[in-house]
Amino acid sequence: MKNNFTIKEVIEHWDKIAAIYDPCNKKPSNPHFQRFVVGVGFMNPQPKMKVLNIWSRTGDSIQFLRNKCKDAALYNLEASKNMIKIAKKKYPAEKFHTTDLENLDYSDNFFDYILCLETLEHTPKPSKLLKEFHRTLKPTGRLILSLPPASAELNYRIYTFVFRSHGEGPHKFLSTKTVKKLLKETRFELLLHKSTLLIPVFGEVIMNLGEKIIEKFQDTFIAELGVRQFYVCKKR
Repeated sequence: MKNNFTIKEVIEHWDKIAAIYDPCNKKPSNPHFQRFVVGVGFMNPQPKMKVLNIWSRTGDSIQFLRNKCKDAALYNLEASKNMIKIAKKKYPAEKFHTTDLENLDYSDNFFDYILCLETLEHTPKPSKLLKEFHRTLKPTGRLILSLPPASAELNYRIYTFVFRSHGEGPHKFLSTKTVKKLLKETRFELLLHKSTLLIPVFGEVIMNLGEKIIEKFQDTFIAELGVRQFYVCKKR
């Protein structure tokens, strides 16, 4: 599978909006940080484990990762150099490296966990990146993905307009059916699929109500309406 945009176009967008990324995500903050709370919650800390954090952006996931697994070797990969500059100021003790969202410069069976939140939809070659995840993940490791489904495109446009968001730049939201197909084709076994954020606006009370509703309808068409879908996988 290949998308009709390039990594250069992706990088140009995120370099351009890097300065407003953090301010935008503080209003409102709950939907933004929910990905880290839920995604990191799927991890089971182990001694001396290696964790790939891709796409790390300005480092918002790091505080959650460090609270969960303080002693882990954390590898933060980001496409935008401007984002990395901000992340280094926020987390000077952490290491950040650039990535083309396609090739991973790590050996086979290297990582215990790969955390890939809201990334696959921005990748010019999703299948290529998933294959790299498969190659570099340990046989006992876990891949944790999150991304919006195809049905979230209209919600995204409304959200961007109302809250004057930083925008998503080049992207292609994938249906849950497509994601599961890609995972199967790249030799991943899906252990868990969870739909979240049925109502990502109007405050925490309404958002929590939406979560209670969608939790009861995980295996129905309603689950496709959740604007953030999580996938936990292992290698086959």
